[in-house]
Amino acid sequence: MSRNTALSAWPLPDAAPPEPAALTPPSRSVVLVGMPGCGKSSIGRRLSVKLGLPFVDADSEIEAAAGLPITDIFTRYGEPHFRDGERRVIARLLAGPPLVLATGGGAFTDARTRRAVAESGAVAVWLRCSLPVLLRRVAGREHRPLFLNRDPREVLERLMTARHPTFAEASVIVDCTDEPPETTTRRVMEALAAHREPARMKVRLAERSYDILVGEGLVARAGARLAPVLPARRVVVVTDATVGPLHLPALRAGLDAAGIAVVATIEVPPGEASKSFSQLERVVEAALAAGADRRTTVVALGGGVVGDLAGFAAAVALRGLPFVQIPTSLLAQVDSSVGGKTGINLGLGKNLVGAFHQPLLVLADTGVLATLPPRELRAGYAEVAKHGLLQGPLWDWCEAEGARAVAGDPAALAHAVLESCRLKAGVVAADEREESAEGGRALLNLGHTFGHALEAECGYDGTLLHGEAVALGLGLAAALSARLGFCSQELPGRVISHLQELGLPARIGDLPRGFSAERLMARMRKDKKVRDGAMRFVLLRGPGEAFTTAEVPPLAVESLLRDEGAKA
Repeated sequence: MSRNTALSAWPLPDAAPPEPAALTPPSRSVVLVGMPGCGKSSIGRRLSVKLGLPFVDADSEIEAAAGLPITDIFTRYGEPHFRDGERRVIARLLAGPPLVLATGGGAFTDARTRRAVAESGAVAVWLRCSLPVLLRRVAGREHRPLFLNRDPREVLERLMTARHPTFAEASVIVDCTDEPPETTTRRVMEALAAHREPARMKVRLAERSYDILVGEGLVARAGARLAPVLPARRVVVVTDATVGPLHLPALRAGLDAAGIAVVATIEVPPGEASKSFSQLERVVEAALAAGADRRTTVVALGGGVVGDLAGFAAAVALRGLPFVQIPTSLLAQVDSSVGGKTGINLGLGKNLVGAFHQPLLVLADTGVLATLPPRELRAGYAEVAKHGLLQGPLWDWCEAEGARAVAGDPAALAHAVLESCRLKAGVVAADEREESAEGGRALLNLGHTFGHALEAECGYDGTLLHGEAVALGLGLAAALSARLGFCSQELPGRVISHLQELGLPARIGDLPRGFSAERLMARMRKDKKVRDGAMRFVLLRGPGEAFTTAEVPPLAVESLLRDEGAKA
C-alpha cells in the first residue's frame, strides 16, 4: 500500500490559521469582561468607535428582553434563571454581525456563557483592575443591590476571589489603572492588534477527541487553555530537572491565575534513562501521596521522555487519570506528544512496556523552543524530516527550508510543528491503536526499527539521542529501500546528505563508537513491531510513498549494516 494511497484515507484535521495582525476591518466581536467598576461600558463605547462596530451592553439587552430591571429578575426568579437568560441573550448577540459587547460582572463566570463566547469566535478581553482602583471607582454606588448595606471592600474581595480564575480564561488581558479612559482604550486596541490565536487542530477519536494548539505564549496562559477541559481544577505536574527551572514558574503562574491548584510537582532526571520502572513507581507514588484522585489531571511539562513517562503513569494510576501534554522540545511537539502512545523502556529495547492513553489537550508552545540546546533542536528536526518523507510536499520544504528550522527561525519552526501535527493527527484518527494490517499508523515508524536498535545498544545513556537515532534510521531505511529496488538509487543520497548538512548523523560510521551488526540484528528481532518472528520495516518508493513490509531478507539488512559501518 503506497503512502499516497494511505494518505487519501486520512482525514486532515481542521487547523485554524494564525489571526491577522489587527481587527481591521473588524471580522470578530469583542467581548469585554471584568469586575464592577472596571470600565466595560465606557471603554466599550470608545472601542466601538475605534473599530467601527456597534456597541451593546448585555445588561440593557437582558432588561429589554425581560421587561424587568435585572434586580427584579434576581429577586423574582433567582440567579440560575437569570444566568440562563443572560447566556441566551449573549449567544444571540454574538451569532449576528460583529459588535463590541460589554457583559455583566458575573456573566463570564458561567461556564456555558464562556463556551458560547468561545464558539462564536469572539475575542474576550478581561479589563483587570486592582482592588484599590475598583474601590475608588465604585464609590457612590452603595445604593446598588450588590453593595447595599455591605462593605464594598469585602464585596469586591469576595467577588475577585470567585471570578478572577474564570476571567483569566479570556483571550486578552489588559491591566487598567486610574489613567483616562482614552488611554485604556488605546492599550486595548494595541493588545487586540498584537493578539495571535494559536493554530488549532482536532484529533478526531470520537469521545476521546482532543485539540492540539500550536503557537507562542501557551505555557504562560496554560491555565486559560486547560480550565475548560479539566474535570477538576487540580493537577500534578511532571517535569525534569532541566525543563523545570526554565518553564515551571511560568506554568505555575498561568495555572494559579485560572484557579488551578498544583497538588504536586514531580521532577525526574533528564534523559532516556528516566523511562524506567523505578521512575514510573516514583511518579505514581508521589502523585497518590499528594492526594491525586481520578479527577486530578497529570500535566507533562517536558520533552518526549517526560511525556511518555507521565502519560504512562496517568494511564496506570488509579486505572487511569486525565492527562495533558505540554511538550517543550521540538521532537515532542512534532511527534511524541500527539497520538496517545505512552511507555517506558526495558533493557531489551525501547517502549516495550506502555499503553495507549490519549491526552485531553496538547499545548505546543513554539516560543519555548528558543531555550533548546542546538543538539536537541537538531535531534527534533529528524522527526520533521521523517514526516516530510511520509507526506511528500513537506519533504520538499525540508530540503528547501529545513536549515532555517535547525537554526531556530521561529516561523520555520512553527511551520514544521504545525505541518507535522497536521499529518500525525490525521494518521492517529484513522488508526489510533496501530491495528491496520498494512500502512496506517505503523508508517510513523519509518526509521525506527533501525533507530531503536541503535539506542538500545547505547544503553540510553545520552550518547545517542532519540532524534539522532531516527536520523540514522531514515538513512538506513532509504538505503535498504534502494537496495531492494523499491526507490531510485539517488534517494538515499538525498536523505543522507540533507541530514548530514544539518548536523545530524545519517550513517553508522558518523558515530564515534562502533556497533556489531549481529547485536543490532538481535535487537531488531526483539522490536515490538515484529510479527510471527518476522522483522517489519517501513520502506520508501519515494517521498510521500511509504509502505510497511515483512518481506525483507535478513541477510540484506545485515549486509547493509556492515556496509554502513557496523562490524560483523
